[in-house]
Amino acid sequence: MGYITGLICLVISLFIGFGWTQPRCVLFMYHHKNLPIEVVHTYDWIVLDAETPFMDKLKTHFYLKRRAKLIGYMSVGEIERYRGYYREIKKFSIGKNPMWGSEVADLRRREYLDFLVNKVAKGIVQRGFDGFFLDTLDSYRLVADREDHEEFKEALVYLIRSLRERYPDKLILLNRGFELLPQVKDLIDGIVVESLFAGIDRDRKYRRVSERERKYLLNILKKIKEMGLPVVVIDYLDPKERAEARRLVRKIDSLGFIPYISDKDLSRVGHSSCRVVPRRVVLLYSSKLFAKVHNADIHRLVQMPLEYLGYVPELYDIKEELPEIYPELGYAGVVSLYLGEPERKLEKWLIKVKEEGVKLFFIDSLPFTADGRFYKEFSIDREKSLNDSYRVVLAREGHGYEAPIGKRPPAFVLKPKEGEPVVVMRNSLGQEHVPFALTPWGGYALDESLLRENELWVYDPVRVFRWVFGEGFPAPDVTTENGRRILTAHIDGDAFFGDSEVDLSKTNGEVIRDEIIKKFPIPHSVSLIEAETSKEGLYPEKSERLEEIARSIFSLPNVEPASHSFSHPFTWQPEKTPKGELIYGYHLPIKGYHFNSEREILVSLDYISDLSYPKRAKLFLWTGECDPNRDQLKLTYEAGVLNVNGGDTTATYSEPFLSKVSPMGINYGDLFQVYAPVQNENLYTNLWTEPKWGYLRVIQTFKLTEEPRRLKPISIYYHFYSGQKLASLNALKEVYRYALSQPITPMFLSQYALRVLDFRDTSILVTQGGFRIRNSGYLRTLRVVKEMGYPDMKKSKGIIGYVERGKDIYIHLDGSGDYLLVFSPAPNDHFRLVSANGIVRSYRSKENEIALEIESYLHLEVVLEPGGCQVLVNGERLPKGVRSFTGGKNATIKATCPR
Repeated sequence: MGYITGLICLVISLFIGFGWTQPRCVLFMYHHKNLPIEVVHTYDWIVLDAETPFMDKLKTHFYLKRRAKLIGYMSVGEIERYRGYYREIKKFSIGKNPMWGSEVADLRRREYLDFLVNKVAKGIVQRGFDGFFLDTLDSYRLVADREDHEEFKEALVYLIRSLRERYPDKLILLNRGFELLPQVKDLIDGIVVESLFAGIDRDRKYRRVSERERKYLLNILKKIKEMGLPVVVIDYLDPKERAEARRLVRKIDSLGFIPYISDKDLSRVGHSSCRVVPRRVVLLYSSKLFAKVHNADIHRLVQMPLEYLGYVPELYDIKEELPEIYPELGYAGVVSLYLGEPERKLEKWLIKVKEEGVKLFFIDSLPFTADGRFYKEFSIDREKSLNDSYRVVLAREGHGYEAPIGKRPPAFVLKPKEGEPVVVMRNSLGQEHVPFALTPWGGYALDESLLRENELWVYDPVRVFRWVFGEGFPAPDVTTENGRRILTAHIDGDAFFGDSEVDLSKTNGEVIRDEIIKKFPIPHSVSLIEAETSKEGLYPEKSERLEEIARSIFSLPNVEPASHSFSHPFTWQPEKTPKGELIYGYHLPIKGYHFNSEREILVSLDYISDLSYPKRAKLFLWTGECDPNRDQLKLTYEAGVLNVNGGDTTATYSEPFLSKVSPMGINYGDLFQVYAPVQNENLYTNLWTEPKWGYLRVIQTFKLTEEPRRLKPISIYYHFYSGQKLASLNALKEVYRYALSQPITPMFLSQYALRVLDFRDTSILVTQGGFRIRNSGYLRTLRVVKEMGYPDMKKSKGIIGYVERGKDIYIHLDGSGDYLLVFSPAPNDHFRLVSANGIVRSYRSKENEIALEIESYLHLEVVLEPGGCQVLVNGERLPKGVRSFTGGKNATIKATCPR
């Protein structure tokens, strides 16, 4: 841009599959400190500063199937002082741009142009970009004499031609450069212009564009549009002018241009023709109260209900820097649970968040200081309580979910000036206290009106968060595939080496192989502890035999290999864990060994990959307390393997509480540790003491996480030592038999982990009549309440069917990663998949013909709704009135429907 020489992000979304033939959505940002990873799904062109750390983040997220073309920013006509190569090119300076503190470059110098092509552009390509965004093209006008302008224009044409010749497969976007278009229009892919209705002046103040300026610019833009080039128009408004920004978006769009409305510094996500549904929710905790974030109450209690609703919780420590958040960046809310002593810094941040229109909800305490100033900011009246004799005089329906309303007497009585009380209490002197209220800015729930003893919910938290944040978008779902509950099975490597009492001639590993993995042909993710099987470990004399057994397991077609570390650390953060708290010490007693994260993760993964060749280790399964820090988690990302384990889902009939159902995992910034969906037999047998058959109780967990809501997949998770005792082995077999008796879709643990990561990266946009959903294609289920309507199978794209379950509809996606979901008030008569116990491998829909391929790890079971279509299954016609079939492990389904 003429005035922008720093970090710039241009995003253009090509909706070609859905009826749009040109870019529709753009995003410009001046920095990328908090840019969410899902932008690679939301948009199709993303222009970033060539040195942005966002590229490194993308490389770390190895599993992403990015849909965006990433385009590197190049300042052509100005030399930026902060660049690492500034000293090499400052000699080409012929003047200054005082507005931005940069220097104007002499484009006539061939040496400078060659530097841009061979150094700057080459670096952009090497960093993984897909093109170049050329900025400051007309800066020479600031210093050059008019008679020299032609030479500068010729130099710019030479540069663009050189880039096209050198990098023929890369995109090239220009900022303005109108005078160059006759010569380069066939070499470039788009034009960006600023300030059609609202802009900034030389003093960087907001201004309205005059009619004369606008008419002049419109004449040029119409000619560019006739050339077939996409035209992006950027206007500038104060971020508080949201309504006006939306109006300008509609206005610019109506003129046939691609609108984007931003703040004057391009420092935040602005407004475009596409509106992203805010799904991110900040969960605040204090490291002063919880040294390990895994133990934070808000993580244990609040995260899972939010995830069920489709939100993406992000944990932030109030002792560290808090992020800038606002709705356009994808943030829906902030939730806190007791944070300790309030701090001014936190109060100021909360007020800023409230002013941005992001919802806030405080549980157990209001994080305000005692002087009362911030109570006023949040419109809450506060006065000292005169006695402790309180009783409940009003309570919204639904209390008593897991526990009754508490009667903790308040030190101060509170009453919001606006909003709706959920619980009202009154003391014997007539003072009324509102411990639980919904307000225009969100709400609060104090004094055991929502949560008792940090364990039991007074109200259903799913309902409460719907009250606070509202509802109305499809929730990505990781429990279900094609209408059936996902089933995974994974084994931690512990005691693989041990001799089994079931068969004295076999090790535990052999018993599990022969009695479980071979007899139950569902996918298994199998790990080993290197120190238990390798010559460098505890049992070198047994290593040769143990490794041969391991190879025989990894060679099975229903097994994927994983590492369970080198020494099985019982904590991954020993500096935060007193030794007395660990029963077994910090790790296995390997002589001379000192804990090393790279040895535990990277080297052990190589060991497993060597053992399992030609397969490779796809997973790293955390050990012990499963409490890695961010650096350790990052090692798995850099190794290109998925990570799983942790969480404590152990709800049973004796403790059927939501606090016993863990979230999907835990984030460290943008990195995510995926939890095991359900816990292993160690906890069900009281740390492998008694009863050895205790893992049977996991069936209770499966049932409790299925009804009244499906909260988890079925996950069979255990250790090799379950093959040691007859009681534990029989219990394990019974668990398998129960799981296989249910309507399930089996998959490898790695496939489930990818769905969890995709849940967090999925982008949802509002469209007319529905939503557009984009992701990497791993997550393939959406869940909506019936009140939203039924998927319109004729108008939707990438939707292959749905099934009704209670008050919900589970919608099946085709795996393309790009979906249009349009609703109708009632089911329409059209072909759809109702349910299947397999995974969709391909789906094609063209005019009145549909082709669908499904593959299962089990005997295939499929239920269809033909909808008046003629259906062929593996080439044979499905008889009229028949809606299901079984057989084989894969099927090709073709439907020909009436036009």
